[in-house]
Amino acid sequence: MKKFKYNIVNSLVLILFTCALVVSCDEGGELDPGETALVEVAGDWVVEIERDGSHWDHNIISTYNTAANSPTVMWLDDLEHGWGLKAKVPVNLQAKTFGGNNLEEIYYDVTVNITEGVIIKNGATAPSGTVVDSIYFKAEFSDIPGQIWEYYGYKRTGHLEDEP
Repeated sequence: MKKFKYNIVNSLVLILFTCALVVSCDEGGELDPGETALVEVAGDWVVEIERDGSHWDHNIISTYNTAANSPTVMWLDDLEHGWGLKAKVPVNLQAKTFGGNNLEEIYYDVTVNITEGVIIKNGATAPSGTVVDSIYFKAEFSDIPGQIWEYYGYKRTGHLEDEP
């Protein structure tokens, strides 16, 4: 009789533990993390870079929200540090334009002017044939005044054939 009682107690504990585990894992529905304020203009971009009209390099840059998640300022970041560009840039979210003068460049002790910045919805076709957003802007760094760098390209797709 003692052995029978022990098995019932173990079974009851196991059932209660299982029920508690199942109930505690219920999220109560889908988790919605929301979006950043700049979701329309944020992303990674495969860009070509020209200096004074001649092809200089290609790179991946990124546009993303600041910690304040403001809809009027974004980070413009040369992730691979090809030339060194990381600055907070004013953005007009409605027009999908961006730019500013004497912006602090974070990687080096210089300032940068970003002009003619624009993101065009479905404005490019990646090598894979995927239609994606395009980006274009000019940069002039304070340590080499008068030298204009042009960046243009398309939003990164994740397809291998679209990588630089």
